Amino acid sequence: MNTILIINTGSQSTKIGIFRNGEIQQKYEIQHTQEELRQLNTTEKKYNFRKTKIEEILKKLNFNLNSLSAIACIGGILKPLPGGVYLVNDIMISDIKRGNVQADHASNLAACIGYEIASQVNIPCYMADPISTDELSGIARVTGLPEIPKFSRTHALNVKARARKLSEEIGKPLENLTFIVAHIGGGLTVNLVKNGKIVDIEDARQYGPMSPQAAGGVPLPDFVKLCFSKKYKEKELVKFWYGNGGLVAHLGTASIPEIEKKIKNGDEKAKLAYDAMIYQVAKAIGALYVAAKCKINGIILTGGAVHSMFLVNSLKTYIENLASVYVYPGEEELLTLGKLADMALNKQIVIYEYK
Repeated sequence: MNTILIINTGSQSTKIGIFRNGEIQQKYEIQHTQEELRQLNTTEKKYNFRKTKIEEILKKLNFNLNSLSAIACIGGILKPLPGGVYLVNDIMISDIKRGNVQADHASNLAACIGYEIASQVNIPCYMADPISTDELSGIARVTGLPEIPKFSRTHALNVKARARKLSEEIGKPLENLTFIVAHIGGGLTVNLVKNGKIVDIEDARQYGPMSPQAAGGVPLPDFVKLCFSKKYKEKELVKFWYGNGGLVAHLGTASIPEIEKKIKNGDEKAKLAYDAMIYQVAKAIGALYVAAKCKINGIILTGGAVHSMFLVNSLKTYIENLASVYVYPGEEELLTLGKLADMALNKQIVIYEYK
């Protein structure tokens, strides 16, 4: 029986889990304050901060690292990669530490921490379905500017896990199915999953619908003018897609419960912005429905915001005539990582090499 330590370093939290016998036996989450995170202005400081927190938890539990069979880590924003399970190696760690990746993101720290701990007790460290999973079809990459092709960043781990879950529930192989999976949280992606691959994406952090924290697609000529207006610095502009856009820009908050409370109290501005986000998500689902030639096996709604039945029911009014809608609130990233690492240890799936 395998025992696996799971590490998930999120933008606002650090989560660890102990996976054994097919389930998460123990789970711990530490929320980090904005003040704490603001002081971490280098990769080394971020790494040391998160690693210390994880070591404190393991020490408090009196957990014996020698009892572990493997470590599984959330996959970050690395180089573009096909989805799957990867063995964390020196090349991956070097890329992260030297900045040879698409973005400096908290999720990249998990592999570094996991790899160091795994090396101490001589066990494998795995990473699965990173944010930079890139399986886009050729036609989906083309934009109106050859210098700027479309690329993939998405909630691949949860998107693929939900697609696998639904394929099991309906009793058909994932390789024979086509789903549209909308992950709605602070970030937001709408994904076309065909034969187990994410072949097209509408992404709030690039060009898709706005999210609670990301601006989504905006009129580019006007945005170019804003860039040259000197009103904002480059980092401030980028933050409109990484925390300061979408509902935050309109309403000053990304909290769905808080926004819904405002609407119940008659706040028309909150209602318009919230309805607009839902409308844009529906449009993105419709666009991918057409991209799939109107032949899909279901629409999956997942992510933290899907705990809101107001959001789900509002969205259904637009999309329920397209296909059956399946609702999986939240995410099961720790459990998914545990299961994939367990399968890797048991040689039940392919393990890819990071090059």
